[in-house]
Amino acid sequence: MSESPVAAPFTAPYFQNPYPTYEWLRDHHPVHPVTVPGTDVRVWLISRHDDVRAAFTDERISNDARWATERFRKAGLVLGAGGDIDRSMSTVDPPEHTRYRKLAASTFTAARVQRWEHIVQEIVDDLLDDLLDDLSGDPRPEAAVDLLDRFATPMAVSVICEVMGIPSADRKSLREWGDVIFTADPARRGEAVDAAAALAGYMRELIAAKRKRLSPDLMSALILAHDGEGLTETELVASCAGLVIAGYETTIGLTGTAVLTLLDNPGAMRELRDDPSLAGAMVDEVLRYDGAATTSLWRFAKEDIEIRGTTIPAHDAMFLLIGSANRDPRRFADPDTFDLHRADKQSLAFGHGIHRCVGAALGRLELRVSVAAVLERFSGIELAVDRSEIRYKPLVGIRGPMSLPLILRP
Repeated sequence: MSESPVAAPFTAPYFQNPYPTYEWLRDHHPVHPVTVPGTDVRVWLISRHDDVRAAFTDERISNDARWATERFRKAGLVLGAGGDIDRSMSTVDPPEHTRYRKLAASTFTAARVQRWEHIVQEIVDDLLDDLLDDLSGDPRPEAAVDLLDRFATPMAVSVICEVMGIPSADRKSLREWGDVIFTADPARRGEAVDAAAALAGYMRELIAAKRKRLSPDLMSALILAHDGEGLTETELVASCAGLVIAGYETTIGLTGTAVLTLLDNPGAMRELRDDPSLAGAMVDEVLRYDGAATTSLWRFAKEDIEIRGTTIPAHDAMFLLIGSANRDPRRFADPDTFDLHRADKQSLAFGHGIHRCVGAALGRLELRVSVAAVLERFSGIELAVDRSEIRYKPLVGIRGPMSLPLILRP
């Protein structure tokens, strides 16, 4: 096996920039075993586009941790193990998954997504109004603003809570639980388990309260659909909790990444300012070029599986490297170039097959509206620090900057 000249997966340098590692994996070891940090558990990294896409629909590969090894389960790697959210839509297979999917199809309708655009626009406008007011009252003309802290994070949390019908007083707790659940720090895995249990308990109580007084929000719609589809109460709790924790962390990362990418590509930013109709193309290309979802969730081999001449033993875990697949030159021409006019827009940013993200339409909507509004409100946008000072969150499956200090000029 050739020695990698780039960062080992799931280390600080890798989180900062995984793309050289992805390139090395694709070229030298497209099916590559590594040890999960802080454990003795092996996980196989699948890095080429065609292999990742095929694995998403391979019936020999399961999302269900019941197929995992005992060593995997004992390592504390199962999100919400033994609790209400370890049986979410993302972590089960058919026929159990089929019931979830019917639930999602009956609630994530095109008409409902269209109504959410008004919610997103209102939240975005209110946050930017507040930010502009603060900037106008600041005597320092070059004051730095952390766009994630002041805009992207409250926007993402507010949108998912408004859409789901979660009281504003509870949003701080949801944010804290989500921060821990997605941690890649081995020392915090116990905290992640506790946070998942706390989130599930909260959702169970909120669902019980909403049943007594349904309203025109997504959680109420899920409750009504749940009662018609015969899902268990645990499955309903898992659905709601899964939508919340997946519904904002990726949006925060995507918003920060989109603005950073445009700053790195000023020609594309000028084009987008001159022609706002390119907003949809911007969303497509950001998702491909540096999307928030870097890997799939855990996948497990139900039997011995051979991929490119390498056998993955039954019950071993694997990650499908979405970020690598979307930069694979075997699939995309000049993949390391950000191109608003790219003809091929079919990335794997939201997965593929039956486990494709049900919230994809909402995520795309938030990114399109938020970035367009920032560009419209601020004629000048530049980093307040050197580009090398932007640090990325140490999260295994989600990519995004920790902070984004900007100089903003109306």
